[in-house]
Amino acid sequence: MFRAVSVGWKKYWWGNGVVPDRTNRIEDIYLRFYNGKTWEEYVDVPLEQAERIMDSKGFEKNNRTVLYMHGFIETAQQESIQVMVSAYLETRPDTNIILIDWSNMAHGSYLVNAARNTKKVGAAAAAQVNRLIEAGLSMDRLHLIGHSLGSHVAGYLARELKNKYGKTVKRVTALDPAFPAFYPDGIVMEHISDKDAEFVDVIHTDSGVYGAPVRTGSVDFWPNGGKGIQPGCPRFAPVPLSEDNLCSHWRSWRFYAESVRNPEAFPASPADSYHKFRENPSPEVGMVYMGVNCDTSARGSFYLTTNSQSPFGKGMDGIHHKKNSKNKKR
Repeated sequence: MFRAVSVGWKKYWWGNGVVPDRTNRIEDIYLRFYNGKTWEEYVDVPLEQAERIMDSKGFEKNNRTVLYMHGFIETAQQESIQVMVSAYLETRPDTNIILIDWSNMAHGSYLVNAARNTKKVGAAAAAQVNRLIEAGLSMDRLHLIGHSLGSHVAGYLARELKNKYGKTVKRVTALDPAFPAFYPDGIVMEHISDKDAEFVDVIHTDSGVYGAPVRTGSVDFWPNGGKGIQPGCPRFAPVPLSEDNLCSHWRSWRFYAESVRNPEAFPASPADSYHKFRENPSPEVGMVYMGVNCDTSARGSFYLTTNSQSPFGKGMDGIHHKKNSKNKKR
């Protein structure tokens, strides 16, 4: 299930006991509100001064608000954030898109530092999001999205809002939620679950390696089976956290961002397994869209196939299985 242990992997799990050139405090978490036409235009506000966001130019408290939470050892300049934020700014400019920048607490050892910090970050963010809601932010139009460890930050945030402040988030989206330390249930930390919000949709792209190995939301999407190597990703990529090594894990945010631009790119079919999905003669029955326009009444597991490069969405071809004849001799 885990890739071979090497010096690189030991550093990934345990670090070197030091968080390199970084502090590790709640005070160092920032909210980044993107208030221009590109991801390079933004306002940074310390988390503890969250209400200042509402006075920022371009912020509309009645608009849909997306809070995005990045993953392990990522920073605010990461490609994942650029791609996600740009998709919203360019196609849904009436959305308040805000990054929870917890990069100072997402570095160092995965197990000793970053994974454990997800609970602290989620709780601290919940207190401030509660203040925003009290100040008039639309609760019904709040959407939490997290990738990898950020999925669990989103889970803790929603859970704390619900349990401590009596406010239930409408939707949380988890993009390949991080596997190690969170699964099996509560092995070290609590993972995101369908109980955290009214609706929790999950996209699995690296199941059993970096990503969650089991169903964990109200609805779980398994593009290309959700596990193994995603189409277009290298078959051999042994260097931990290298771009090749993370290719399948990163497909989750690539798929989601594409859905923001093209909401009907990823039809998905209900099935008990990838094999049963492939054998289904009428996959369009019960079909829902994976991504931004997911039907919030959907429940269970859904499957689809994708292209190996952008654009990844195949439309209805992603659930229909054409009998190929490439093995037939001419």
